[in-house]
Amino acid sequence: MELNTWEGRGAFWLVLAVLVVGFWPLAVLAVSDVSGTARRMLVAAGPASICLGFAVLILWCGHRYGEGLQWSRRQTWGLAVMFLGLGLLGGLGLWFSES
Repeated sequence: MELNTWEGRGAFWLVLAVLVVGFWPLAVLAVSDVSGTARRMLVAAGPASICLGFAVLILWCGHRYGEGLQWSRRQTWGLAVMFLGLGLLGGLGLWFSES
């Protein structure tokens, strides 16, 4: 990735933002000593927020580069909804498995 262009720097900050949005619950869980409902919430929010970050990234790339990638709007939204569903199912699974 070339960081000497505006587009390259924008892509760098977008990826960094996706990582921050995606991994903040796991980072908080790693540095804090929580138990009970707070722990369950942080554990369940991990995959949900990671998949939310990927869904936002897919929507942004589909909107900006959809023609070049040969993605239709339906494919872009379908892929984003799939990631949101995966995050929701993963979060629910971890919520009920933490006891």
